[in-house]
Formats: sequence, structure tokens, C-alpha cells
Amino acid sequence: MKEIYYLNKESLPTMCVPHDCVIKDIQMKDQTLIFIFEDDISSRDSIRAIHPNAKSLIIRYHLTEENGFSVYKWRKPGRFSRKDGCYRRLDNSQLFAYAGHLEYLYHNVGYCSIIIKLFADSGVILDAYVDYLEYEWIE
Repeated sequence: MKEIYYLNKESLPTMCVPHDCVIKDIQMKDQTLIFIFEDDISSRDSIRAIHPNAKSLIIRYHLTEENGFSVYKWRKPGRFSRKDGCYRRLDNSQLFAYAGHLEYLYHNVGYCSIIIKLFADSGVILDAYVDYLEYEWIE
């Protein structure tokens, strides 16, 4: 089953958040960023109530421009410093290295924009310019 959500309309959509679900693969095809989630995704509380028979989920983010996303990772400022760190921008290709170790926490949507909070060994933020996204539920 496919669901399409447009971020370039007057009103923004309400969509489910695959909270705590692991992204097992990340791909980039034809200006589309693709997240393929873990098998047996319906075992997660965030999915069980919405799609209890779902085996997996694929989310396709159609970018408004080529390489229309940025990736940031939480870093501490120094080895001996106990003060807060900051998010530092990574090369976009480094996002693909996190596949299998990346957990989806939540997202915030705006007009042609989505900010996704992820978690690997620390916080990861994906900021993308998206005109629409597609949820494909595998049952």
C-alpha cells in the first residue's frame, strides 16, 4: 500500500512517524532519497497501531533539487571537555555508511522541507528540500 504526502501544497500533511525503527538500507535514485526499514517493523509500538500487518516500510523522499539535503552529526568539542558539543555538517555520502545502524526518531515538516532526527552512535540530523514523499508499506 502506498501513501503520498505533498509538502508543496497550502496545508501540510499529517503522517505517521516510524519512531525507533531501524533503517536497514539507504539509497539514492533519480533525485529521490530512499529509506528501507527493518523487517518485522510492526513489532514497534509506533507502527503496530497504524499498520499491524506491515512487514517493512520504504520511504521515498523526492528532492526538489539534486543533492538537496544536508547531514549533520553531534560532536563533542574536545576530548577532555565535558561541555556541550554541536552539530557539524558531514559530507552527504557519509549518510549511506550509517545504513543498518541508524534509528529513525522523528521528523518536522515545513513547506518543501523536512528535518529528520536520526540516531546512530549519537544524534544525526537530515535536512532535506522535499516536494513530496511516499510511504510504501510492505505487507
